[in-house]
Amino acid sequence: MSLWRLPPILIIHLKRFQFTQYSRRKLRNLVVFPINGFDISRIVATDTEAPNAAHNVADGRSESLYDLYAVVHHLGALSAGHYVASVRSSPLGAAGPSKWKCYNDAQVTDISEDDVVDPSAYILFYIRRDIGGLKLEDVWDITQKDTTQLTEEQIDRMIKQRERCTVS
Repeated sequence: MSLWRLPPILIIHLKRFQFTQYSRRKLRNLVVFPINGFDISRIVATDTEAPNAAHNVADGRSESLYDLYAVVHHLGALSAGHYVASVRSSPLGAAGPSKWKCYNDAQVTDISEDDVVDPSAYILFYIRRDIGGLKLEDVWDITQKDTTQLTEEQIDRMIKQRERCTVS
């Protein structure tokens, strides 16, 4: 399998629950995942498959490195768990070590980058390195406030206008 374009945001969902015919249980295995420089270039289609293709930042072909910016953690057991989030609070590429915060309901605490990778990690959110400094409005039209009145045709037109956010 190979991908032609890479998404601006990569979400990885780790299997943390096992259901069999006879049992159900939470999986607590430590999955070691990269925080910076997650390279997925080995699954990107080569340019030899389309040698005349021109590339730019928005096309998802010019960069294959991702940096982690958030993790959802599942704490507790299968039947009675709780979710918290670790989120990078310092800008990507900032000098010095990354700053991370843990959001646990109304409580927000500073945590070490070393605490992000642990057996409770459940959903990983990566941002493609070449768009780390962009704002939401740089990659998506945020001027449309009320989407409840859009017709199917309007939605189709919006999607076609924002090709660079579409993974195909």
